[in-house]
Amino acid sequence: MVFVATGSFAQQASQTGQKVIDLMVGTWQISKVFDGKKELKSDADSTIQTMEFTREAKYISRTNQQKVDSGLFRVNENHKILYLESAGDADAPPVEWAITIKDNILTLAGRGTPHAARFKYQYIRKGGTKSRK
Repeated sequence: MVFVATGSFAQQASQTGQKVIDLMVGTWQISKVFDGKKELKSDADSTIQTMEFTREAKYISRTNQQKVDSGLFRVNENHKILYLESAGDADAPPVEWAITIKDNILTLAGRGTPHAARFKYQYIRKGGTKSRK
C-alpha cells in the first residue's frame, strides 16, 4: 500500500489555520490507485483498505478490518512530505510520500525509488477532522 500530497494543500492549511498533520487525523478509505496516469482496477467491493492517522502521530493500515501495518508518522509541513515508520521493521528507513489533502480527499504519491514514484493513492475521508476550503 502507498501514500501522497501537494501545494494546494499548503494554501488550504494556511487559510484554515490548520497544519497538514492536523488535517490528516481520522480514517481514510482507498478510492483510487494509479500506476503513472493509468488508474488500476481493483476489487473494491471485496477489499476495503483504510488508513487511520491519530493525534498521537500513529497510523494503522487495514485491509478488510485486519491490521496489516502500523507505526509512527511525521510530516514535513514545508515540503508536504509524509514519513511512515513501520513498527514491524524498526531497521527499515521511513517510507516517504508526497501528500495532498483537498475537499476531504487524501492523495499519497510514492517518493524515493523510481518504482515507488510510479504509484499514487487517493483516499476519501471516512471519519475525523473535516478539511475546509
